[in-house]
Formats: sequence, structure tokens, C-alpha cells
Amino acid sequence: MGLLACVVVLVVFAGGRSSRFGRDKCTYVHGGRRLIDYVIEAGREVVDKVVIAAGQNAHLYPGEEVVADSPRFSGPLAAVDSAVQLFDETLIFAPCDAPYLRPAAFRELLRAEAPLSVWVFPNGRVESAIFKAEPAAAREALGLLAQHRRSRLDDLFRLVPTEFLAVEKHGADPTWLLNVNKAQDLAGAAPAFKYKVFLDDYLLQWGEPPLARWLTLGDVEALRTEFLRYVEVGLLSMAAHVAKDLGTPSFRALAEIIYEAVDIEKARQG
Repeated sequence: MGLLACVVVLVVFAGGRSSRFGRDKCTYVHGGRRLIDYVIEAGREVVDKVVIAAGQNAHLYPGEEVVADSPRFSGPLAAVDSAVQLFDETLIFAPCDAPYLRPAAFRELLRAEAPLSVWVFPNGRVESAIFKAEPAAAREALGLLAQHRRSRLDDLFRLVPTEFLAVEKHGADPTWLLNVNKAQDLAGAAPAFKYKVFLDDYLLQWGEPPLARWLTLGDVEALRTEFLRYVEVGLLSMAAHVAKDLGTPSFRALAEIIYEAVDIEKARQG
């Protein structure tokens, strides 16, 4: 593993329904390999072990190491919760439908010293499904989220000290982080950004996370503080999540506007 001396486990999200794709994406064969194989191969250059968080799709992976979903959550958080309870080693999470991933994307996440690290596109969109997590740091946060029936993956980054990594600063190709939603996405596309607001790494750690204050004490002012911090530093998709929690008609509308603004537009490569 070169400079990365720690033991690392790659957990591949593979339990989705693939409704937009029309069939299971992870096992779809493209270029002679399943989509999940591209992710696993990129990870094997960096990690010591690979497991598949297959959820309801476990039957698609006979003979491969599969971890079951935690009953405390639905969606990707169910896989995260299961993994952090099973392993003490550093974890890398990635979706099965990101066939353009490269080992360098994982290496940079591991070099970050914060308990969590995650990539951010230049337009302020956090790629929340590709991240590093130290299990010990994530367990307490997951307990709080389970208690309050939260299901959003980004909530972890709101509770645990997180290094948000700027794609441009690290010379990473944004295409590495793109996922496949429809078969035509496999034709080859490059993301296009109308504006760039996140160009440097940002370490976020709260004395007391605003999300925790809101969940336990109903402190709405804490959420307003959190919202403004994300806007100030350019973490726009995180700001949208907080706006949804604030819940007024104006903030809900603002959340949708932000989500639309940070959507990744794909331009066909020439």
C-alpha cells in the first residue's frame, strides 16, 4: 500500500433498485466487466479488503464477501451502519455505479487526517457516496441519526469532523466521481460547471454540531448558523440539506433552487 500503512476496507454500495437504469446496474456488463468490477479494481490498488453492501441484492454475488444492511436504517446509511459496527479498520465507501473511479480518488481521501473525508465538485456539490470514515468516530453519530429516524447520508458529515476535498486543488478529474444513472451515461461524458465556488479544502468541525442541537433540543437558530456556514464556504449542497430541515416554505423552495444549481450537467466528450 505504499505510504498508506493503515489497514483499509472498501465497502461498495450495491443494494439499490436501479429503477432509472431498468435493471441492476452493479452487475451490468460494460466493456467486458460488470460496473461494480471497475470500482473494485480501482480500490484493490489502495485497500486491503473489499466487501459488497448488497442489501436485497445479495443473491447477485455468490462467492463474494457481502455485508448485510443494518435494520436501523434504509438506503446507503444501512450499509454504513453495518460496516462501522463490523469493522474497526479505516473504511472507504463507494457506489457500484461509478466505473470511472481511479485509485488516486481513494488515496487522497485516505491522506486526509479528519475522521471523515469526502470529495466536493467545483460547483459546491458534495459527492456524498464516495468517502472515508473512521468507524469509531462514526458510531455515536449513527446512533443519534437512528434515534431520530434520519436517512440522509450527508448527515454524517454534519455531525462528525470532516475534511471536504476540492477536486480542482487535488488535480482530480471530476469524471472519476460520476455515477451512471442511465445506460446512455456509459457513452462517455464530462461534467460541465457553470460556476466554481469550492476550490480549496475545508475542514469542518463543530464544538457542538448544529444538527445535534436541533435534533435533541429543537434549536432552529443552530440550523440557521449551519446554513450560513455552508453558504459562506461554498458547500452548497450541504446548505440545501439544512434548508430542507429548516422546513419553511421559503427555505424548502430555496433548497430546491440550490439542488438544481449544483446538479452535474454532462457534456458528451468529443
